Amino acid sequence: MNRINFGDVFETNEGGLVSVVEYQSWDKIKVRHNDEHGHISTVRSDQLRDGRIKNPYKPSVYETGFIGSGVHMVSRKSIHSPAYHTWRGMFVRCYSEKFHKKQPTYLGCRVEEKWHNFQVFAEWFFSNKNSQNSDFALDKDLRIGGNKIYSQETCSFVPQEINSLLTNRLAKRGIYPQGVSADGKRFTAQLQVDGKTIFLGNYATPADAHLIYKEAKQKNVRRMAEKWSEHLHPEVYQYLSTWKF
Repeated sequence: MNRINFGDVFETNEGGLVSVVEYQSWDKIKVRHNDEHGHISTVRSDQLRDGRIKNPYKPSVYETGFIGSGVHMVSRKSIHSPAYHTWRGMFVRCYSEKFHKKQPTYLGCRVEEKWHNFQVFAEWFFSNKNSQNSDFALDKDLRIGGNKIYSQETCSFVPQEINSLLTNRLAKRGIYPQGVSADGKRFTAQLQVDGKTIFLGNYATPADAHLIYKEAKQKNVRRMAEKWSEHLHPEVYQYLSTWKF
């Protein structure tokens, strides 16, 4: 078997190339991945000859996201870390055709290029005090209304009950306006707040019921802004405290 020398190039099973940059012993060979990242790996000779070398910068999540090289772990004891779970969730919402069939409002969304690297996202994730709180969720469009890009400049962690209250405005509601349902010859207005239904009364027309619903929803969104003001990004607080239906 030929000796492995400095500068030798080998193909990996992932379809990439690596170059030998240092040979210490059969089980300590340093190779550089021949791509824009140039990651250095230490491998054994059998791994090198068989192509069994992983590139942490090869996109592995929807052909876009990659783990990168750094201190942040994907999982511990086979359980995905909160950072990885949140990071992967962005790619599902942005790039999964199956998900888009259920949630078409996410069509056209994307993850900014810096956050393709899990290590970069995880660094930001752990800098947010509510990132590991199960009562909070990653949000992309309350700092900038209608935003479609997940990025450090647009995202923050928002209480689930705020997301739930706002998400309801996109729910399927049939032939009547949002928050309105038929009750015999009259029309009921009701609002969902944190999984609970608030009865707002019966009215003569769908328009009357919808007006009451809009007023109640605006009041509740602004109430939530005050309730969670200490935990919200200033731009999110500003958006919610002046929210209109």
